[in-house]
Amino acid sequence: MKLEWKTCFKAIVSAAILFLFIHFVDSIFAALGIVMNALNPLIAGLIIAYVVNIPTSFYEKHYFPNSEKKAVAKSRRPVCMLLGYLTIVLVIVLVLLLVIPQFVSCIKTFIDQLPSLVLQILENKTIVGLLPDAVIEWLEGIDWNEIASNVSSIVGIISLLSASLTDVISDIQGTVNTVTSVAPTVVSALSTVLVGIVFSVYFLSAKDRILGQLRKLSKTYLKPKWHERIYYVLGTLNESYHGYIVVQCTEAVLLGTLCTIGMLILGLPYPTMIGALIGLTALIPIVGAWIGTIIGAFMILTVSPIQAVIFVLFILVLQFIDNYFIYPKIVGRSIGLPSVWVLAAVSIGGGLFGIPGMLICVPLFSAIYKLIKTDVGKRNSESSGEEENAPAPASETTAESDS
Repeated sequence: MKLEWKTCFKAIVSAAILFLFIHFVDSIFAALGIVMNALNPLIAGLIIAYVVNIPTSFYEKHYFPNSEKKAVAKSRRPVCMLLGYLTIVLVIVLVLLLVIPQFVSCIKTFIDQLPSLVLQILENKTIVGLLPDAVIEWLEGIDWNEIASNVSSIVGIISLLSASLTDVISDIQGTVNTVTSVAPTVVSALSTVLVGIVFSVYFLSAKDRILGQLRKLSKTYLKPKWHERIYYVLGTLNESYHGYIVVQCTEAVLLGTLCTIGMLILGLPYPTMIGALIGLTALIPIVGAWIGTIIGAFMILTVSPIQAVIFVLFILVLQFIDNYFIYPKIVGRSIGLPSVWVLAAVSIGGGLFGIPGMLICVPLFSAIYKLIKTDVGKRNSESSGEEENAPAPASETTAESDS
């Protein structure tokens, strides 16, 4: 086989690029890190814009949809954007106000009761008989009152910080002083978020024009086949993430509301806080509700062990009702991903990026699953069509002519 000079040139260039990449891999990754740090506000803005666009689109559909007045058309986008941002901020503030104060109070209660609890354990002969002598000596040698005093002081500082949420105006000077003393990384993160919010406002206000320009560029510089494929993939990704966010948020609100109502009926402590906590953790697939259950049971345990057991039994019943009745009928749709792949997405995403990885990987796996499923079905239908249109074998043709 004769080698052309173009093939040799491509092989030499590929080998040179591979050598340079291996030799300068540290410098390349360092440069990529610098680029990613520079792009962080842009990425944060896109994420914020995508999330805020969900309630914004909802408000746009219901903001005088049949009106033909120019004033309504001009005010639709800014008014709905403002409502979208206010909705997200209201949800975050509401969750913080419900969870943080009562959570701090629960920790204080647990710390105050810790010394007496340890003494009761050490006085119980049945429990002491199960523990090794070394563990008992270690527990007896600890000054639990001193530990409780130290941790209480730390919790007191946290309590003071959480109090600023309910009285921002009066404590604004203290908040500013606290922020200025925070580590540079936190300040950098806050600046990234603020710039991202500004960018998201610009992007949402001009999203139709920006998306139209991107589509025009794609049509101009890409082949029609590639243009269709790219937009089909992007459409599938958008459908998966949009559906996932809507379904999970609806599920979280339903589960948190039912948990609060049930705890109020049963007379369990911290109903609003634990209900908000259960709803918030329910956003995490598979393990989220159980994380909230463990934290909630621990908090109720500081008040009454019997009520903690009742709470766990109540959550088990609530999970059963939610999984088999509420989720499929009221929510009405899911991400379309089998349970085994949801578990795989949670495991991989959690192992790579923690909880954010779980939230990102589940709809990503859903989109990949849909794309592969559609492509497999298309290829199988094409292959079956070719088999039907294929000419019959020679033996069959001869047999038909003989008959």
